[in-house]
Amino acid sequence: MIEFFDLNTTAGLASIYENHITLNKALLKYFKDAYKVRVGIDKENQKVFIYMINKDYACSGEIPESSLLSISISKTYARICSRAMVEYVCNMFDIKVGKKEYVRYNAEYDEKNRAIIIDMKGVVS
Repeated sequence: MIEFFDLNTTAGLASIYENHITLNKALLKYFKDAYKVRVGIDKENQKVFIYMINKDYACSGEIPESSLLSISISKTYARICSRAMVEYVCNMFDIKVGKKEYVRYNAEYDEKNRAIIIDMKGVVS
């Protein structure tokens, strides 16, 4: 039986750098309406949740402005830039990321939570 490559089945990956988290092209489609993101941590299950927030909701005042993070989106990746957020994630999961280094984890979109979930259980090489 022949199985054909399908871009939609490409694995989602999140790379954590010193100052930002970069999500690969496989996850870009979930940022279509995103204006900001909000990052949450489930330490018990070792997961990082990235919630995409549209402009209307971000500007509504329902979410504290201090918990909204900017994103930059290109044709091949989405990037969340926040040194403080990366330090928080690294401290929660005891990760060390040096200058010009990164660690990579599996990530996928979860329809139930409507968030991208980074699985922090194992580094992907």
